[in-house]
Amino acid sequence: MKAEAVTLFKEDVLALGQLVSRTVAETARMLRKEKGTDLGLIEEQEKSINRLYQQIEENCFELLMEKDIFAAKDIRLLLGSTIIAAKFERIADHANRVAKIASWAREDKIDLPPELSLMADSIHKMVQDVLFSFVTEQAEKVAEILHRDSEIDYLDAVLSKRLLSNLGDQEQEKAQISAQFLFCTRYLERMGDLTKSVAKRIYFISTGKRLKSVNSEIASN
Repeated sequence: MKAEAVTLFKEDVLALGQLVSRTVAETARMLRKEKGTDLGLIEEQEKSINRLYQQIEENCFELLMEKDIFAAKDIRLLLGSTIIAAKFERIADHANRVAKIASWAREDKIDLPPELSLMADSIHKMVQDVLFSFVTEQAEKVAEILHRDSEIDYLDAVLSKRLLSNLGDQEQEKAQISAQFLFCTRYLERMGDLTKSVAKRIYFISTGKRLKSVNSEIASN
């Protein structure tokens, strides 16, 4: 019964992650100005994500109050998953903000910097990888996820530098557009950081070890 309850709990976390993955994918499509994209879909999914996150948190507390004694790994999974769920929920919040900027740009026929969609695509791949790692408990995937986050940081630095370089010399309308793009890249950069944090938490759940030794641990596996 205990094992079944933990499995069902894990499936709820996976379902939350899959909702977030779809939200990030739709956001990336909006940044590419693909036809058929829908801000309303993202906003509706955010409601489902918030409800599922609250349910996961409540289920964790209920399981930990059971009289059965959980193994150390089960406890890491239960507690770690509530943290993961919270980070997933925040990723979706940021994705919603990015999608609103993309929707505004589409309506006003404003060209979006290509770096934004590249960042969103990388984040989507990161989310898919952390979900795979969560299900399979393959800690060695973490190094790949962390490397992809460095790519997002690079794109953020390049775009931010370009947007800030002539911000003060622009007329008000163009300056406001540049400011919105700056907000957008920061939201995306934060989504990458949160996904990286999820990867680190999955590594700890799987191995019981902190990521300060991740390179040597992964290399030895």
